[in-house]
Amino acid sequence: MPAAKNDSYSLTALGEPTSEKEKNALSEEQHVPFWTSCRVILSLMGFIGMINVYTLRTNISFAIVCMLRQDGSVFRPGQNGTNTTIDGARNGENASIGGSDLILNSYGKMELSDPRGTYEGEFDWDKNLRGTILSSFYYGYICTQIFGGWLAGRYGGKHVFGAAMAIVLVMTVVTPIAARTDPALLIAARVLMGLASGFVFPAMHAMWGKWAPPLERSRLMTFCYSGPFVGIVICLSISGLLCEIQLDNGWPFIFYVYGGLCFIWLCGWYLLVFDSPASHPRISQAEREYIETAIGHQPGEEKPSLQKVPVPWLAIAKSPAVWAIIVAHTCDNWGLYTLLTSQPIYMKEVLEFDIKQNGLFSALPYVVVVFGIILSGQVADQLIQRGILSVTRTRKLFQSIGGFFPAIFMLATAFVDYDTRMLGVAFLTLGVTFYAGTMAANQINHADIAPRFAGEIYGITNMASTLPGIISPSMVSALTPNGTREEWQRVLFISCGVYCFGALFYLIFASGEEQPWSKPEKLRYEGEQEEKEKMNVENEDDDDDQSAV
Repeated sequence: MPAAKNDSYSLTALGEPTSEKEKNALSEEQHVPFWTSCRVILSLMGFIGMINVYTLRTNISFAIVCMLRQDGSVFRPGQNGTNTTIDGARNGENASIGGSDLILNSYGKMELSDPRGTYEGEFDWDKNLRGTILSSFYYGYICTQIFGGWLAGRYGGKHVFGAAMAIVLVMTVVTPIAARTDPALLIAARVLMGLASGFVFPAMHAMWGKWAPPLERSRLMTFCYSGPFVGIVICLSISGLLCEIQLDNGWPFIFYVYGGLCFIWLCGWYLLVFDSPASHPRISQAEREYIETAIGHQPGEEKPSLQKVPVPWLAIAKSPAVWAIIVAHTCDNWGLYTLLTSQPIYMKEVLEFDIKQNGLFSALPYVVVVFGIILSGQVADQLIQRGILSVTRTRKLFQSIGGFFPAIFMLATAFVDYDTRMLGVAFLTLGVTFYAGTMAANQINHADIAPRFAGEIYGITNMASTLPGIISPSMVSALTPNGTREEWQRVLFISCGVYCFGALFYLIFASGEEQPWSKPEKLRYEGEQEEKEKMNVENEDDDDDQSAV
């Protein structure tokens, strides 16, 4: 291959912007298709896989609304210009209106329970137990992140991802049995599901480290990682309908249906996906050379030689660029996990939507954010390809959009009540939509700074960013014992502050350039030094043996 071509690829591998002319020339010379390529198939299968990851992870957040016994709709005196007088009703006592029971509870909130519209749940779990159930997934999830990245880097992401999802599938299907047997068994199933899920994202990131050329990285990876939000939309939209199935109380079908869909995808995953271009039996030679050379591997270089290179753990731990990702990812997840685990409950307690409305309006933000994520990836790639912004500035720009704007809308949501509840839906939708910017920033930044160790680094950052999933549900339950707007305001204020801190930290310390400790020349030199040291030790041992003889 001519040297000029290698130079073009080298620039790309370092993440530097190339001109449109250079990009077009590169594409024409290589004759590498995009839409029919194996890397797009990986992005599509990863996208569907991520849908399954999140439908199976978040289904409990909506199912628990159906599983618990509820009071019904809320009665509001004076609503719609009418006044109703209740005589003799005191705290804890009931009155009757049109065949419905009015309960004046101990918090002074009048609740109208209509037998014709009340869902009968099965369980009387208090808020503390509910918070434990919702957070139990993350107790397992945090434990396997780094090991998952190391395992995927050593043995390939395909089987690590697939095996993990098989375990998650089984735990999902047995959830109704566990819940009806004992809450402790349900918690154990969720912890085990979290342990298996901890392998998923590091495995996917490890694969992208081998499959995503820098000029296409934002598009391929943001499309793939928009899957979780589509999964949330599907889960929130369909779960309400599944709850109303007149068989077995309906809610178990939330787990059975999503489990069945995951099984279908799992079959396709093993047929169509491979760990790297070198291991793909149907990839064209042109596409393989394009990917490997663009990422920094020379065509024909064997993958095992790369896998023998030791992971520079100390350099990773001391890197400001890595810490920028850790902090931003953790802060973003605080806001995201707070919404994922508690938004349906917030919509019920403060905005007072019924089951169908709750599902619809809880899903709406995640419908819009999918388009925001795809748009973010396209715009980010264009900014880099056209030389408008460097990779570093592009990542910082999108992180600022994805951090500061959600904080503003979280703050606005805190002042919404029942009378302005549609405004609350709009604020939540806008906040989650702007969160899409992070998907073209810290969420894919691992592959910029260290493509060879993207899986390991993602394991580290995702482990840290799982802490909000453990803390947030329990914190929300503790801060909202009565479910009032004033109590929920504290939850939203905290999320606002956390979002701002993460965006600011990333703005100061982030980088989009490949770090020196990740470059092949340094890795090969360190590997050779280690080999020499081993040989010297072996030679000294041989000399000692001969002297002893």
